[in-house]
Amino acid sequence: MLPEHHICERARLSRDPRFDGAFFIGVLTTGIYCRPVCPARLPAADNVRFYASAASAEEAGYRACRRCLPERAARVPEWQIGSRTVIRALRLIDGGFLERAGSAALAAELGVTPRHLNRLFQQELGSTPKGLAMSRRRALAKRLVDDTDLPFATVAMQAGYGSLRRFNEDLLAAFGRSPRALRAARRGRPAAASGVALRLPVRQPYDADWVFEFLARRALAGFEAVSGRCYRRRVAGADGADAWVEVTWTGDALCLTVPDACTEPLSELLPRVRRVFDLDAEPGTIGDDLSRDPLLAPVVAAHPGLRVPGAWDGFETAVRAILGQQVSVDRATVLARRLLERFGGDALSNPARLARADVAAVGMPGKRGAAVRELAAAVADGRLTLHDGADPERLSQTLCGLPGIGPWTAGYVAMRVAKDPDAYPANDWVVLKMLEGAVSAGEARAAAAGRRGSRADGWRPWRAYAVMTLWKWSQQQRALAREA
Repeated sequence: MLPEHHICERARLSRDPRFDGAFFIGVLTTGIYCRPVCPARLPAADNVRFYASAASAEEAGYRACRRCLPERAARVPEWQIGSRTVIRALRLIDGGFLERAGSAALAAELGVTPRHLNRLFQQELGSTPKGLAMSRRRALAKRLVDDTDLPFATVAMQAGYGSLRRFNEDLLAAFGRSPRALRAARRGRPAAASGVALRLPVRQPYDADWVFEFLARRALAGFEAVSGRCYRRRVAGADGADAWVEVTWTGDALCLTVPDACTEPLSELLPRVRRVFDLDAEPGTIGDDLSRDPLLAPVVAAHPGLRVPGAWDGFETAVRAILGQQVSVDRATVLARRLLERFGGDALSNPARLARADVAAVGMPGKRGAAVRELAAAVADGRLTLHDGADPERLSQTLCGLPGIGPWTAGYVAMRVAKDPDAYPANDWVVLKMLEGAVSAGEARAAAAGRRGSRADGWRPWRAYAVMTLWKWSQQQRALAREA
């Protein structure tokens, strides 16, 4: 939802970077729209209009500014969107749902009518689902025109256009220049020598060390690799070969590098990367809210910008969550590796195969192996969908209805797969240990549990980030103990 007018005006006058992507500015006298951080001369207040999204500014007839390049702005932070339905819809749109199934199916997936969904989008973002999808596709296409030497037919395909003609017409209408003219005028910005390299803006602060350490501890050899602040993931390549995409922290942004051999389009890869690295979070708001708890405040102050790393693949992460029940992260990773060795390198992306497999044979209790099979069967037959557009409450209910899956696993999956900022892995050992100091030693068990629950309720709607904060604190304590 668009911030109040006086807030937008103050942010515009001060070029406040915290509002970059939170709204856009249409200039009546020039017919262009800008980011709040645009370095151009400030127009008079009477000559500007504020818009909740780039799509709404474009639909009002404005063209993108050639100086501040609004197509490169950070996304509208999700906390600013008051409707959970709209948040879920945007995630599904990013995953290509509209292209595969259309607007009516999108509304049905969300449990609303198409008319009501359009109304929600207009209220929150000043556009429609289709308008937002077109704007995001257009922005990606413009980035590829500017930053690569890819043939325009390849750019159109990578950005999700159905035809080269539609791609040419859309960019001409939106930017006032053809793709060829846009590339000729890219002002000396160097293109990648091969493949594609895209800079992904990150809202500051961003605790990159935490994210890369989290991923490194869980990396599956042969499928993932983490070296310092570089994450590599194996993806499908041309002619059945493998390709590796890289995500590197540059100090103020992430750089995604995709080789020519990668066959997965960028329109599908980018949402994965945004999800894994939690790029749509608003760290300032989250940190301020969690700092109200004196237990969390010192960790938030020492490590601002903690993120909740998401899932590259929902099914893979859910299976690994079950493997991790009541064992260490290292042990769970060993079990995942054994599972791949025994049932094939694509087992973690093949629910039908795991539904028939003797999972317990890799070295776990029979009930836990049965839980993996039940999960796989539910995904294979369509009873369960595992993606960031899923309804977190319904997802948790479905998971808890499967034998061998309880609140901790359901909360963990909701946190990393559904990207629910308020997900809470109940009875997490680390969280319980950290909260023990908040209750008196002689307090009755029931009363102590009630106080712990009340404290966690105070972290809403950011309980997932509170969990990360406590995990970070625990990690520090273990490191200090080893040094001692």
